[in-house]
Amino acid sequence: MKSLPKILISACLALPFIASAADIVKKASTHSVKETMDKFEALVKSKGMDVFARVNHQKNAEGAGLKMNQSEVLIFGNPKGGTVLMNQDIAVSLDLPLRVAVYEDKEGKVWLSYHNPQVLKESYKVAGAAKVMDKVEGALDKLSNAVTK
Repeated sequence: MKSLPKILISACLALPFIASAADIVKKASTHSVKETMDKFEALVKSKGMDVFARVNHQKNAEGAGLKMNQSEVLIFGNPKGGTVLMNQDIAVSLDLPLRVAVYEDKEGKVWLSYHNPQVLKESYKVAGAAKVMDKVEGALDKLSNAVTK
């Protein structure tokens, strides 16, 4: 059993990307969690992107007999852009499709958060990643600004 910590440390070091707080873009929303996520989902769909799933963490916690503040995650993207990157390095699929979290913090403030695409660009050295992630960064910034105000 003494080797288990070494194995866990080695496994963690082998992971290609682990987000830190600095790697997360976080924007305050003037709307409720549901309203912010509804707006974000509608806007994503209006831009021709696919929505793969919407996860309601609060509802799932309640199903397990637990309590938590409102929290939802939307998994979305455009297979035309992501597939090109994943065909070069399938590990990119750990971060694609994109995810946006909308949640209420302990003080009752609502936030919209996502991984900074520039950090993802640095994590995967594949041809075209810089161009795609630059576009993703601009799009996420515009989309998130539009729904949080």
